[in-house]
Amino acid sequence: MRQVFSSPRLENVERVATLLRDEGIEVKVTQRRAYKGGLRGNFSYRDDARTEPMPAVWVVRSEDQPRARAMLRELGLLDSTRGDTGYRLPVFRTEERMAADVAGRKRAFRLKLGLLGVIAIVMVLAFLTHLDPTAPPAQPPVAAVAPLPAGDSPVPDELAVAVLAGELPTREDQAVCLSVDGHDPAPSLLAALPETPGQVIALSQCPASDVPRLSISSYHVRNAAGAGEVSLARSRAAGATPVVETYEVSHDARGWRVIVLL
Repeated sequence: MRQVFSSPRLENVERVATLLRDEGIEVKVTQRRAYKGGLRGNFSYRDDARTEPMPAVWVVRSEDQPRARAMLRELGLLDSTRGDTGYRLPVFRTEERMAADVAGRKRAFRLKLGLLGVIAIVMVLAFLTHLDPTAPPAQPPVAAVAPLPAGDSPVPDELAVAVLAGELPTREDQAVCLSVDGHDPAPSLLAALPETPGQVIALSQCPASDVPRLSISSYHVRNAAGAGEVSLARSRAAGATPVVETYEVSHDARGWRVIVLL
């Protein structure tokens, strides 16, 4: 009598025995009673946890053994790497399904950890970029410049310098607030002004005090050379009525000239 199949689950053993008996092979099942009594309690697949032999199927007649083994191998019930005790029929693969479920859960857990890691890295990079001292500072919004009245042209910097001759502060305790065409003078104009001991302040930065105001505007061009008229408004302080004077201006190879007070 030779053993051809064994399993920790008694129902698997009994099914194999039934298959062989249906083919006319006389078999015997061992350890049936012990496993029936404890199968649902302390059952374990671990070899080191077993305290008694597993249920097994034995072929009674030796001449039936080759046919029984061939049939079990054809049905996938014999695992060639485990001799007579292996089985691979899908309906009996409880252990393998459990291992596959555990492996799947592990893969899903690793995938979640990977996604969380990527999200954390992106958040850190975004935070560091926000704090990067080399990043260019945010530029303040540029105030909208009101369009010039019909017929007016922008006052060139050189013309504004010529009109302001004699109007700039001559002492350290003097200051004047300046606007050109209704808005702050361009930085290029402030840089082109002659040095003065006092201060020339852009109109938007002018303090709310008795600081004189100068405003250049109303440049009317009469020819391609730039000759025309320009106005200069003076006021002693904020809210004071300005005094407006209009000048005849011309331009040649020597630059701008303020010719006649009209």
